[in-house]
Amino acid sequence: MNKITGYFLWLAILAFAGSKGFKMIVSLNGSLPTEVFSAVITATVYIGLCGFALAAIIYKSMFSRTSNSLNEYKRELEKESIDKNESSSKIKVLESKIEVLEKALEQALKG
Repeated sequence: MNKITGYFLWLAILAFAGSKGFKMIVSLNGSLPTEVFSAVITATVYIGLCGFALAAIIYKSMFSRTSNSLNEYKRELEKESIDKNESSSKIKVLESKIEVLEKALEQALKG
């Protein structure tokens, strides 16, 4: 699911549940006690759903920011390790060249 689609879905749930809960609370004027009790329970469920949707939106945005920064950090670590590998391989090549030159110098001095 696309990020934007997910946000819109949670926002739609938030708006729907919020409006339903608000309408339930407003419609309680002069109702019987049993109707009030069931309306309060239903409104509580809608408001709970509204809170859950809001929490999901906040969590989703925080999670995406955290995962983006984690991916950037991983890329930086990979670049550093590649640089270290390149440096160590260059050092090994230079050391082997020095050994070859030392042997060639010894042979030239002997011969």
